Amino acid sequence: CHINYEKKHTSVESADERLYRVTNEWNYVSLCGAGRFGFDYENRVEGKDTAAFGAAVEALNKAEAITFNSEITNEEAFILQSLKEKLGLKLVNEDARTFNNFLNSYGEVSGHKLPEATFKDVHASDFIVSVGSALKTDNPGARRAFNNGMMMNKGAGIYFHPVEDSGMADMNKSMMTLQHAVGQEEAALYLILDLFADKDKLPADVKEYLASFHATKTITVEETVKEKVTSMVKNEETGEEEEKTETVSKKVSKDVEVDENKLLDMVGASDKFGEELEKMLKKKENFILMVGEDLYKHPKAANLAHLAGLVEKCSDFKLVIIPPKTNSLGVALICDLDESATGFTVGYNVKADFTLSALGSGDLDMPALNQQEGTFTTAYQTVVPLNAALDYKGYVLNDLANEILDQPRRYTIDYTPLLASRAGYQNRLFDDLPNYYSNDQVEHRGYTLDRISVDTADVKAEPIMDAMTGAMIYHANPVLQFNDFTAKSAQLASTKAGLYVSAKLAESLGVAAGDSVSVEANNNTLTLAVAIDSKIDGDIAFVSQFDSSIESHKLFDGYRFNQATISKV
Repeated sequence: CHINYEKKHTSVESADERLYRVTNEWNYVSLCGAGRFGFDYENRVEGKDTAAFGAAVEALNKAEAITFNSEITNEEAFILQSLKEKLGLKLVNEDARTFNNFLNSYGEVSGHKLPEATFKDVHASDFIVSVGSALKTDNPGARRAFNNGMMMNKGAGIYFHPVEDSGMADMNKSMMTLQHAVGQEEAALYLILDLFADKDKLPADVKEYLASFHATKTITVEETVKEKVTSMVKNEETGEEEEKTETVSKKVSKDVEVDENKLLDMVGASDKFGEELEKMLKKKENFILMVGEDLYKHPKAANLAHLAGLVEKCSDFKLVIIPPKTNSLGVALICDLDESATGFTVGYNVKADFTLSALGSGDLDMPALNQQEGTFTTAYQTVVPLNAALDYKGYVLNDLANEILDQPRRYTIDYTPLLASRAGYQNRLFDDLPNYYSNDQVEHRGYTLDRISVDTADVKAEPIMDAMTGAMIYHANPVLQFNDFTAKSAQLASTKAGLYVSAKLAESLGVAAGDSVSVEANNNTLTLAVAIDSKIDGDIAFVSQFDSSIESHKLFDGYRFNQATISKV
C-alpha cells in the first residue's frame, strides 16, 4: 500500500526521531487498520556490534542453508539468492516456494507465470468468485476489491470457504457464501468450469470428468393446474336447473426428469442455488475468479493451479492470484528455493542456529522494513519503492554480502537495477522509480512487471480429494495481525496470539476467553490461550500464525487445515 510515515523527535530530552502517525492518499486508495496503526515496529540499535558481525560472516561461510520469511525487500531477496549461488547454500522459504510452485503449475495451462488481471480488475468487475482465501483476514486489499466491485458496479459474488464467517456473509447482500468441506476446493473450481466454461475448449478428459457428476433422476413434483368444471345448479328465480361452468384450481402430482449435479452437494449449495445464480448473473459482464493461500499448500495444489488456469482459458473469467505474504511474489520470482534446510542453518527473521533478526531477538540485528530502502513486488504486479522512515545505526544484509560476494555494493539499492537478471524485472535505478498519485487520480508508482512466458504442458483431469473430517484447525490470523512486526506494534497489542474459536465451539469445549487449551496435531502439542471470535461459527478453530514465538506451524503439515484434538487445560 502507498503510505506515508510521519515522524518527530521523541521528547524534549531526546532528539531521536519516532514515528507518530500514518497518512495516505485517501482520495485514491484505502488503508487497513494494520497499515494505519501498525507502524512502530522499528529495531532500535545504537551502534554496530563488530563481534556479532564477525560471527555472522563466519556463520554464513559454514552454513548449509539460509531460511527466511517474505517480510523482506526484493533487493534483500536478490542478495540471499547471490549468497546461495556463491556459497552453494540451500535457500528455504516455504510460503514463497509453494506459491512459486502454484504459479508454475498455473503456467503449464496459461503459458505465462502470472495472470494478466490484478486487484484493479477486481474493482472493475461485476461478478466475482473467491476460492481458497479467508478474505477477511488474509488480505484486506483483496477483501476491499471484492466488496468494492459488488458495491460500485451493482455486482454480485460467490465466496467459497470451509469456515462459516458472518463477517463475510454480511459484507454484501449480493454475495452468496458456500461453506464446503475441508479439502474440497477442487470441487469449487470444477463447479465453476462446469457452469461457465466453453466445454469445447476443455481437454477431453476434463470434459468427461465433469459429465460424470451429472445424472438424470426422476422426481415427483406437485403443481397447481386450473380446469373448468361444469355442474347443474338451480336458478332460484325460475326454479329451473341450469348448467354453470367455473374455473377451479387443482393440485396434481407428476414425475419429471431433472439433472442432478453432485458438485453442488460437495460445495454446500442449497436446492435453490440455480435460481439464485440466475438472478445474480443478470446483466453481468466482467467476471473475476480470485484464488488464495489455501490452494498453494493444498495436497492437490498442482491440480488446483491447472483448474484455475482452465477457468481463465476456457471461460469469460479473468484470474487473480493473491500472494500469501508481504513480498512472497518478489521472493518467488527472484529466489531459487529449496524444500528444506539441512545442517547448520542461518535464519533471516526466522529462528535458526544463527539468527539475523529485525525483531531485536537474534544473534545479529537487522533493520526493520521501516528503516530500509528497497522495493516490493505487489499484488498489482508492480515493483514499488520503499524509503527509510527512520535511521538505523547497525549492520544491514548488504554489509554481510560485501564480506562474501565478489562485487561489493555501497548501498542495498545498488541491487535494484540488477533485478533485471530475474524474469519480469527491469533495469531501473531505485532513485528513478516514481512514487506518487497525480491529480487526475493516476498512480505513478514504480513499474509493472514484464510478462513472463513459460512452457505449457498437457493437463489431465484428476479426481477430487476426499474431504477431511473430524475436529479441524485452520492456520489463519485475527483481523489486523499478519506477522511478527504487526505483533510488535503497540496499538495492535491488544490482539493476542492463540486459538480463536466460535462461541458455539467454546461452549462445546467448556472454555471461555482467556482459558488455556491443549491442541494436539501433527504429532505435536501446544498450549494456547483461547479467544472468542464472534464473527465465525461452526467447529473449525483458527490457530494464529502472526506471532512466531508460539511455533504454531508445528501443528500443520503444509496445508492450512489439519485434524486436531483440543482439550481444556
